[in-house]
Amino acid sequence: MTITSSEQARRLGKKGGRPRKLRVNDVEEALGALDTLEDAGRWLRQIGIWAAAGKLSGAVANACVRSVEVWLKTHESKLTRQVVDDLKGRLAELEGQLRERPRLGRVP
Repeated sequence: MTITSSEQARRLGKKGGRPRKLRVNDVEEALGALDTLEDAGRWLRQIGIWAAAGKLSGAVANACVRSVEVWLKTHESKLTRQVVDDLKGRLAELEGQLRERPRLGRVP
């Protein structure tokens, strides 16, 4: 379930004239999973909104952003490893094909 910004503002709104602290359940529900690049973008947007609204201190917002940056770096590393492994496999396949081809100018 996706929560709209206005719904979230009401849910996480002020209580007794002071901003209500974010609770773990609020954060988990608002942010959702962090499995895709789209998730990372959604997390960063929401962290920015919370920081701008005073729901997060600068230090906490920076820690949250850093967490997403580390996730992105790990995700990128996995993708790079996959591409390299695919290219190694393709190179081995092409080298095998070259070894099987008769060389020009040679009599079998």
